[in-house]
Amino acid sequence: MKLLSAIPRLGLPGLLGLGGMLAACNSCDDVECAPCNAFIGDIVLGFDRDSLQGGFRKAEINGGYAVRYAAPGFTTPIDTVRQAPNKADFYRGRISLGTLPWPRVLTTGTPYKLAAHSFRLVLPAANRTYDISNIELNTGPGDTESCCNCGENLRRRFVLNGAAIVADGNENNERAAVLRR
Repeated sequence: MKLLSAIPRLGLPGLLGLGGMLAACNSCDDVECAPCNAFIGDIVLGFDRDSLQGGFRKAEINGGYAVRYAAPGFTTPIDTVRQAPNKADFYRGRISLGTLPWPRVLTTGTPYKLAAHSFRLVLPAANRTYDISNIELNTGPGDTESCCNCGENLRRRFVLNGAAIVADGNENNERAAVLRR
């Protein structure tokens, strides 16, 4: 209340100065923000690479590939992404389904939608197959009061080999499901 009662005594120069101070308090110009998580609307899967404890060996991961299907189910394959030659390992031990280099999209000009697909990851050398289906993704605008407003994941759920997986949240995308033998 003291600030409001002082306004008539400030005059025009004082009001302009006060406005500048208030604007500086609310300005985001000098705020450094960490990069936003690019994977909030994606499904990320990692491989258990601890081969001494039953995880996958590098050679088993290297021959892996992913097949994209029209949802629901696994009856209509659309395309396949294979390990690129001379890579260190299959997608560096983590797979981001939305950013794999799929050869084509379903409809030209339509944004890629994970929930419209099912996926099968195959590791032939390990004799393992992983089916990902029933994908539910929902993202929101994040903290609209913050200068560093990044989107946020509100829901990230899917079925992996028949088991429901809940990976909601943003935590630097540490919500990856780990593929084990």
